[in-house]
Amino acid sequence: MINLNEPYDVYVATEVGNVSNGGVSKWVDDWVNNVAPHLIVKPILILEIEQQPDWINFVEQFVDVIHRPGSTWEWEYTMSQLPIANYFSLPDRRTVDMVIKGARKFHLLSYPLPIMMYGNSKDWSVEKMRKIYKRKIDSVCIHSLESETLKYQQKLRKFTKKSLGYQQKSIDFQNSLIKDSETSIWIGLDNEEDFDFMIPNVYKFEHNLSAVDSNIVGFPARCEPRKNLHYLQKIESIALTSEVSFKSSFDDYRKKVKFSNLKIKDYRADKIESFYKRDDWGISHSCFENEPFGYGIFQSIDFGKIPILHKNWCKKMKYPFRASTQKQFEKQYAEISNLSVEDRNTYLGDLRDYLSKYSSIGEWRDKLLSIYNQDGDQVWLPTSLSPSKNV
Repeated sequence: MINLNEPYDVYVATEVGNVSNGGVSKWVDDWVNNVAPHLIVKPILILEIEQQPDWINFVEQFVDVIHRPGSTWEWEYTMSQLPIANYFSLPDRRTVDMVIKGARKFHLLSYPLPIMMYGNSKDWSVEKMRKIYKRKIDSVCIHSLESETLKYQQKLRKFTKKSLGYQQKSIDFQNSLIKDSETSIWIGLDNEEDFDFMIPNVYKFEHNLSAVDSNIVGFPARCEPRKNLHYLQKIESIALTSEVSFKSSFDDYRKKVKFSNLKIKDYRADKIESFYKRDDWGISHSCFENEPFGYGIFQSIDFGKIPILHKNWCKKMKYPFRASTQKQFEKQYAEISNLSVEDRNTYLGDLRDYLSKYSSIGEWRDKLLSIYNQDGDQVWLPTSLSPSKNV
């Protein structure tokens, strides 16, 4: 049990390790392994968990449940294999609320979506959602903007007035957290207005595999509207995504969606690498709308899968196989299908060369530490030129 009488800072996330819905868990894993060891004030990681039975049952298989009868909070849910003190918001909020209340500083590593979802289920106002955290927010990292994501979703799907109201609350809640934060951080490749810092994610190419000689398309991503899974309706393809989300995603699309040759592999974080290593797909569906960074894009390129990118992703990078509609996607797919393996390897090499500018873990780490380790005019970074660690 952590000593709460010593100074500590709290960092809130929604995913880590195998408790994963997608790219946020990869970012948090990198943060835990590369940033947390250099924090000068003891960090405690809080994981906000969606309070739904299926999700709770899923999370419970990865955490240790510690019963402390007679204590203020009684139960602790923690992932002991993480190299950082951590608590999950299970089975209620008593533990995490107590830890958050006593923290010296409070940082949001991602948008706390479970708070919004629970608040919407109880018909809370945005103000009441914000009061879950009854304190100053020192920084917030934003991995995608609800205003852009939900606006695109509304173009594709039909929603009830009530659902549209919930979506607007999500936009307003995220905006309130950004506005209330002392420091706001955007993690995307391209600049967004009104953020204090732009600190793109980091990805180091380690595999650099040769191009896979296959015209089957792979889709290793969440089944959400902005990922444009419907572009694969007429194409032989395979997807690593949630079966539950897939089955429920297309009933309310404005245009009928019917897949002729798509196989679904149910998503789990521990299946990601083996999926990328498969040699039965060689083209990556990476044509995502409003994609800030895109770990899946980097991973596809690293594992020898030539991507079809969105026209607006990393626009300064020269690359011919881009689309923004299903028709354009199918055209680019036909173009890639006629490429030789040698030509595919040339394109992959050029992509890796350009995107390697986002591969410096040390640079990414130090930009974040310059925020977390700031004390007045001094900042401690893990170099010989750093000032004293005393904070």
